[in-house]
Amino acid sequence: MIAAVARLDVRPLLVGGFALFAILVLWTQAQPFASLSDYGVLDDPTQSNALRRNLTLLILALALWLVWRGGQSGRLWETISPGLVAIFAWFALTALVSRAPGLALNRLALAGIVIAIAVCLPLLFARLGDFVVLLGVAASTAIVLSFLGALFMPDLAIHSIRDTVEQGLAGDWRGMFKHKNDLAPMAIHFCLVGILLWQFDRRLWGAMVVAGALALLMLSGGKSAALLLMPTLAGAAVIVHVRAGIAMLVAIALVGGLAMLTLGSVAFPAIGAIAAHLPDPTFTGRADIWQLALAAIEQRPLTGYGYNIFWDTGAAYSVAASGDTAAQVSHAHNGYLEVALSAGIPGLALVLAWAGLAPLRQIASIKQRTLDRAEQAFLFYLVAAWLFTLLISSLEAVLFNRGDSIWFTGLLAMVCLRLWSRSALMP
Repeated sequence: MIAAVARLDVRPLLVGGFALFAILVLWTQAQPFASLSDYGVLDDPTQSNALRRNLTLLILALALWLVWRGGQSGRLWETISPGLVAIFAWFALTALVSRAPGLALNRLALAGIVIAIAVCLPLLFARLGDFVVLLGVAASTAIVLSFLGALFMPDLAIHSIRDTVEQGLAGDWRGMFKHKNDLAPMAIHFCLVGILLWQFDRRLWGAMVVAGALALLMLSGGKSAALLLMPTLAGAAVIVHVRAGIAMLVAIALVGGLAMLTLGSVAFPAIGAIAAHLPDPTFTGRADIWQLALAAIEQRPLTGYGYNIFWDTGAAYSVAASGDTAAQVSHAHNGYLEVALSAGIPGLALVLAWAGLAPLRQIASIKQRTLDRAEQAFLFYLVAAWLFTLLISSLEAVLFNRGDSIWFTGLLAMVCLRLWSRSALMP
C-alpha cells in the first residue's frame, strides 16, 4: 500500500489544479464577487490593480515553467504567427502616439500576457480527455460559485439598487462576475462545455452543466447572449461539416450579418430605415454610444487613440457633443469599434485577419485529417466557442480585450485551433 502511494504520480493533479486556478483568476480578473455598492468601484480606472497584475505575472511564470518541464517549450513558437506580431507592432506604435502612451502600453502588455497564458494551458496536458475535464471542472466551479454567491451573498452576486451605477439592473444576476453582461456570455460558453462533456460520454455531468448554464443565462437577463446561442450552435455545426469555401461564407454571413444588423443600423441610413421596423437591433439602446465611437474613429481613422484608453482618458468628451451622456460609458459595447478606437482601421483589419480569417484556414486544415469521435466533438466545441466570441463582439467590447473573461475563453479555442492545425493537439 505504501509503495503504491509512493508511486502515485501527483503531477497531473498539481498541473490540473494550477490550470483551474489560472482560468478562474482570468475569468474574474482576480476579483470574484466584487462589491458594486462600494464607491471604490468608481476610482480612477487608469490605475493598475496590483493584485491582478502580480497574480497574472505569477501565473505566466509558472505556466512557462511547466511547459518547459513538460518538454513542450518548442511548441510555444508555433502560435506566434506573423499576423500576431504585426498586431502587437502596430498597436505599440499607435500607443506611442496616443495621449497616454504609458497606460496604453501597460494594457497592451497585459493583453500579450493573457495570450501567452492561453497558449500555455493546452500544452500542459498530455491527453485531450484531461483538458476537457479541466474545462468541465472550471465551468462547474463557476456555475456552483455563482449560485452559492446568489444564495449566501446576494449583494455580491446580484445587481442591486445599492449599486453605485446602473441601478436599473437590480435583480439581474451577475454571479461571481462584475456584470450581467459578463455572466450571460460566459453562461453560453459554459453551455458549450456541457455539450462537449455530453459528447465525451460524461452525459450526466454535461447535462447538469448545460442546465446550470441555461439557468444562469435566464437569471442574468442577458438578451443578446441568449439570442446568439442557437445561431452559434447551428453555425458551428455547418462550419464543421461542409467544405472550406462554404464554411467561410457561412461564418462571414453570420458575423458580418449581425454586424450589419446592429452597427450597420447606426452607420448606414438605409439599414437604419429597415431596422426601425424591427425590435431594437442595438439591444437596449447602444445607438448613441456607437454614433460617438464612429465619430471618434472618423477623426483618427489611421492610428486610433491607443489601446483601450479612449473612454478612460477624456478623449470621449473631446468628441462628444455637450451633454452627450454616451461619453460616460466605459467601453463601446462593440468589440470591432473598440479595436478601431484603439488602433484605427489598420489595427481592426489586422485583428480581423488574425482572429477571424486565420481560424477558418486552421479549421479547414484540421478537417482534412481523419478525426475520431472525440476529436470531432472537440472541433465542434472549438468552432462554437470561436464563433460565439466573434458574434458577441457585435454587442460587447470583447474582441482583443486584454483580461476580459469572454475574450480569454474564445482565445483558448483559437489557440487550440492553431496548435492543432500545425500538429497533433495533444500528441
